Amino acid sequence: MANSEEDRGVLVSVLAGIGIGVLVGAVAGLLLAPKSGEETRDDLGKTMNDLSDKVSELGRTVTHKVNTAVDRTRATVAHKLSEANLDGEDAAG
Repeated sequence: MANSEEDRGVLVSVLAGIGIGVLVGAVAGLLLAPKSGEETRDDLGKTMNDLSDKVSELGRTVTHKVNTAVDRTRATVAHKLSEANLDGEDAAG
């Protein structure tokens, strides 16, 4: 189980890094583009809204995957405990 938790942590870190990289690149591109201030502000607002939507979707995806992994792990642990109880009863009886 420790590997699974480490894998999830790495996945979240990679996704966060990608998100931050996209944000920094988008802001830098908008600020360095040869446009008027109003156009730049409009573009920046649109980019931030798009990024917000993408981050929300990414969050929902990660949450769903983590919840699925947790549910599977719980089911596996419950199954193993049930098997262990049956083995213990067989040994005692």
